[in-house]
Amino acid sequence: MKNIIFSIAILLFLQNIYSQNYHPLVEENKTWYVTSAYFGANERTQLFKCEGDTVVNGTHYKAVYRSLEEFPTTWTKVAYLNETEDHQVFLSNYQQGDTIFSTPGLLYDFDAEVGDTLLISPINDFTDEIEIHITYIDSTLIEGKFHKRTWFDCETAFENYWIEGIGSNSGLLEVGFYCTIVCPELYMGCVKRNETTIYPDGFTGDCYLVGIEENTAKDDTFEVFPNPANHFLFLSPKTNILSKLKFELYNTLGESVLNCQLNTNYPTQINLIDLEKGFYIYQISNENKIIQKGRLVVL
Repeated sequence: MKNIIFSIAILLFLQNIYSQNYHPLVEENKTWYVTSAYFGANERTQLFKCEGDTVVNGTHYKAVYRSLEEFPTTWTKVAYLNETEDHQVFLSNYQQGDTIFSTPGLLYDFDAEVGDTLLISPINDFTDEIEIHITYIDSTLIEGKFHKRTWFDCETAFENYWIEGIGSNSGLLEVGFYCTIVCPELYMGCVKRNETTIYPDGFTGDCYLVGIEENTAKDDTFEVFPNPANHFLFLSPKTNILSKLKFELYNTLGESVLNCQLNTNYPTQINLIDLEKGFYIYQISNENKIIQKGRLVVL
């Protein structure tokens, strides 16, 4: 009985902390970097920002704009977001030329509890609503502060999540993306506040990624093969390499999962046996700069 009472007390304590230190999502000083690769097409990064107020039926919304440029000069409006005092975020879709404000649907509920079932309405080409089930709640470090992270499952996908003040694992607007389709790749790369990267915490890599095929044809110093890879990956330089180089591998959370020095005995073999299947970002660098980066699929 004492253990049960103690567990309930801890749970109430954590809930109190979360409620007192809420981190809002919809802010004008943030930029979201969302990377996608659809059905074999080149990988690309989309940038999103919130800007300006729109009042509809007495409710204030922030307009959401998107750009495909690394240093944007052109932004296109794609949606409206409203964040309530109850820590819910509602999305109203927007198509260029629309004259009617579409009915808003729930996108996030940062106060949802384990066991809750929600119907969310993200931007999605395949469905208007997705049923999700909240399975677990923990926290992750952002700017030295713990932000609540909520994990959820759906009929076809497990271990999706959203992070208070940051967004979801599949971006800002396409929450639950893998609940409707599994083949393409879509993930939150970075979130910046006033040009400083705040997510992933401590990440120092490049938030903006471009197509691997394009890089290989023009700029790549190394052949990285096979890709997709299974147990082993091989690196072979296209030119003479004299400097000491480092190979790093990051998962879609921005966490480093592999880090090793490359010797001059090429091709170099990298052991991937202990890695989980999924998408990764690799990076080859020397002491001064990143030489090459790209996407790796591990089967």
